[in-house]
Amino acid sequence: MTKIYVYGAEATYAGEGDYEWEAPTLGATHRLMLFLAQEENISREDKATSELARFGFIEVHVAAGRPIEVESLNDPRMHAFKKHYEGALSEGSSLVWYP
Repeated sequence: MTKIYVYGAEATYAGEGDYEWEAPTLGATHRLMLFLAQEENISREDKATSELARFGFIEVHVAAGRPIEVESLNDPRMHAFKKHYEGALSEGSSLVWYP
């Protein structure tokens, strides 16, 4: 069964990636949250690092991931993350970056 894990990270945007998206400024370092669909029920920092590289990030430092319980998205404080959870389910991943 597919689970969605969320990984906190810090990385530098290098500008060359596999996705077209509203990316940050080239060379800028940002804090990130990666929502990643995975079959394994364990934290996979290696997969998270690879996925962030596909978004164009280098010098990636990833913290251990944790699964998101879908029920938690009913909490009003988690509402903003619902679209990222759904994006990860449909596309495999979703990324939030902080300026």
